[in-house]
Amino acid sequence: MCSAFEPLNTDDAGTVAKNTNQIEQYYFKTASHGSGSAATVDIITPGEEYFGGSGASAFPFTYTRGIAENIEMSFGTTYYAAPRGNYSPISNKVLALKWRFAEDEDGKWAVAIKPSITLPGSPQQQVAGLDLALPNYGLNLIGSRYWDSVEVHINAMYTKPLYNTNYAIGAAPQKTGPIFCSFQLHAVWRVMEKLRLALDMGITTNPPSTEQYLTNYALLAAIFSMNEGLDIGLSYMRSAANMGLVLGNTGMNASRTEIGFTWRF
Repeated sequence: MCSAFEPLNTDDAGTVAKNTNQIEQYYFKTASHGSGSAATVDIITPGEEYFGGSGASAFPFTYTRGIAENIEMSFGTTYYAAPRGNYSPISNKVLALKWRFAEDEDGKWAVAIKPSITLPGSPQQQVAGLDLALPNYGLNLIGSRYWDSVEVHINAMYTKPLYNTNYAIGAAPQKTGPIFCSFQLHAVWRVMEKLRLALDMGITTNPPSTEQYLTNYALLAAIFSMNEGLDIGLSYMRSAANMGLVLGNTGMNASRTEIGFTWRF
């Protein structure tokens, strides 16, 4: 699935300007904690839904093109440096369109909708936890509120994760539930002219488990604006079955560290 507003999980209602382009190239590393070599199939890292049984390192890439003043199209994919096996390291190929259909004339708020489709991976990728072996689709409703130095963005997302039932997902035979639903919120503070700090929090229902199950996450990020066209971002996220485990760093949890750049041209 495609991450937006890198290095955050939650998207914003803004779109890339008409006839301009944006490239987001990042690197992330995941790890599981609290139970030895616990499989991350139980505790996923939202934003990069990796279901494998060990830590991963990968390079998510997204290209976005502004096709109207309030519409953009994007294509994203992820190259996995680890784990590796008898399958392609390129997975999570996502096509998306974002339409900002309502906004304030003074730019104080905006609302957008973002449908997406994820192209199918191979059965071998599904077994490794990198991808699912059937096409998937989703819809994200995005609301944004802007002040002079603070922004708040809210996402409500529905995703239909399809998979080949003849194969396991990740390191265990658990199957994904019929849907993913998530609610995400992040706030961005412009601390200095070229520095923004962000707090991103959310909850996801029904990750790959035989039971209804929740994953909570909290993410801290810093975004450095080198110039009008280039941002450098870094973030650290922790996810677990509830927010107490996330904030207390106890029990079984997973983490993701991410760094990279966004280039607009």
